[in-house]
Amino acid sequence: MKGILKFAFTELKLILRERSFYFWAIVLPVAFVYIFSGLGNGNTVKSTGPEVLIVNRDTGSCSTALIAHLRKEHVTLAFDTSREKVQREFIIPPDFTEKVRDKEKATLQFRIGGATLDEAAVQVKVSLYRAIYKYLINKYTGIEDPREVLTIHTTWAGRESYIPSGVIHQMPATILTFLLFNLLIFGGTNLTKLRDRGMLKRFATTPAGKKGLWAGLFLTNMLVALLVIVIIMVSSILLFSASFGLVPLLYLILLLLVFATFVASLSIYMGSVLKKPEAVTGVSVLVANVLAALGGTWWPVEIVPDFMKKIAMLLPTGWAMAASDKLLFYKFPFSSILLHLIVLTGFTLIFAFLSIRYFRIEKV
Repeated sequence: MKGILKFAFTELKLILRERSFYFWAIVLPVAFVYIFSGLGNGNTVKSTGPEVLIVNRDTGSCSTALIAHLRKEHVTLAFDTSREKVQREFIIPPDFTEKVRDKEKATLQFRIGGATLDEAAVQVKVSLYRAIYKYLINKYTGIEDPREVLTIHTTWAGRESYIPSGVIHQMPATILTFLLFNLLIFGGTNLTKLRDRGMLKRFATTPAGKKGLWAGLFLTNMLVALLVIVIIMVSSILLFSASFGLVPLLYLILLLLVFATFVASLSIYMGSVLKKPEAVTGVSVLVANVLAALGGTWWPVEIVPDFMKKIAMLLPTGWAMAASDKLLFYKFPFSSILLHLIVLTGFTLIFAFLSIRYFRIEKV
């Protein structure tokens, strides 16, 4: 055991001497978190709702009543129409009151500054629908509150009362992505280099033997994984003031380490079946990109077609992302991800068996 530990830490030191490792483990992951989390915005709960500019071109009572209903929603109303840059605006036409009284069609406009309907815009849009609905109910039935005649039962999809965003939304996906890149590239190429130099064959003659050699390589990969996890997490907390909560964070670390066991096994397998470091690097980048894209670490699985969602759940990245969502987004208990951990362990066992089966210590 002592020899295995010494071997693992020695190989880790060699990996840390490679300058490219710091690019893949520090520079690129931190840049990913910063850019794709909305330029470094942490996960914070805002006390006020998103702002919407009210452009009221109507002077009648109907527009005034509608705005009064909108004030009761969780949005911030602005009325300064002279501003140059507007993110969200709600436009009431000049003939709104007249058309409502005549029971004619009146067109209300909601505009957003940008090509995408972001979280804030969705919240404003829902609030507008609610205000219009309540206004019409009051206008034509005289009922002040629809709940007087209608009961609506609502529940949260999870235990959070807001949609997680920013760094806390991006960080788990970034860690999973760069666990793939770092372990596959550096773990696989390190194995091929040691084999080409005859180091594997030499170590196999020690009491630890071939099994101890495999264990040493596996432990090296896990140490690299732990280093990547710590770097990205600490960067997210210190640089972007991200807040996760101690218990969810510990659960997430455990999930990431279980996922890392799969990648560590896959790395040894690829380093065994591929002969050259260049081949390992090329195939590793391809495999990492495919697993990341199809598994939902590049974009939310919720926005892809149903058949893509099914593909995601055939991959370890899909199971890992689903588990991290339950822990961080929905605040589900740890028991909710036990199946995910079992499935990830299954992937680990499969590739551990393959990596042992095809483990080569001699240069071909």
